[in-house]
Amino acid sequence: MIARLGAVAGQILAAAAASLLLALLITVLLGVGARAFAHPLAWTEEAAQHLLVWTGFVGLVIAARNRSHIRIEAVLTLLPGSVRTGLTVLLHALVIAFAVLLLREAPALIARNWDVEWVSLPLPSALLYIPVPIAAAGLILTSLAEIASALRRERAP
Repeated sequence: MIARLGAVAGQILAAAAASLLLALLITVLLGVGARAFAHPLAWTEEAAQHLLVWTGFVGLVIAARNRSHIRIEAVLTLLPGSVRTGLTVLLHALVIAFAVLLLREAPALIARNWDVEWVSLPLPSALLYIPVPIAAAGLILTSLAEIASALRRERAP
């Protein structure tokens, strides 16, 4: 059941990443094309910046799920198994603490920016911050799964 939920979550993340990248590509191409014909579209640069932020948050969760996020394992691999497991659990606990902080603060951040509009479009600036709690929840779930995996490996003969 949990494996199936993980697979569905992975498919949703992949679809979101692909959609965001496609939207970003189209937005940038529209902006460049319009400038080439001396009719710049004011909204494309700001929209591309917002899409890039959203893409970054989705990429963060995907990288965490795939264990491909930036990490330095040179020291970790030299440690004995139980110390390595303990340090892995500690590091993921720190990630969870940071994500909980993001999750706690994100609603206020979104609310504070709901009545502030983009410069180029009549859209709320809060849209920029909506992926923060979503990514934080994804990081919490991913780190909990990593902790469980590390503890299972430690207990395995």
